[in-house]
Amino acid sequence: AADQEQQAKARAEEEKGNAQRAENCRRARSHLQALESGQRIARINERGEREFIDDKARADEVRQANDTIASDCR
Repeated sequence: AADQEQQAKARAEEEKGNAQRAENCRRARSHLQALESGQRIARINERGEREFIDDKARADEVRQANDTIASDCR
């Protein structure tokens, strides 16, 4: 009985992890699509001001999105 309980708990954890990876995948793909569309992307800086990301920041974010897609989209 304890063994079945542990297995059920492990399955629940795995399903939770799978759901989180699927959500990360969806967000990364959406973000990558926005980055590659060429639209201007703004952020709020530490002073609460809106600033647009430059080409270097855009390239870094594209790389991060691709890394997330590679790890979470299976």
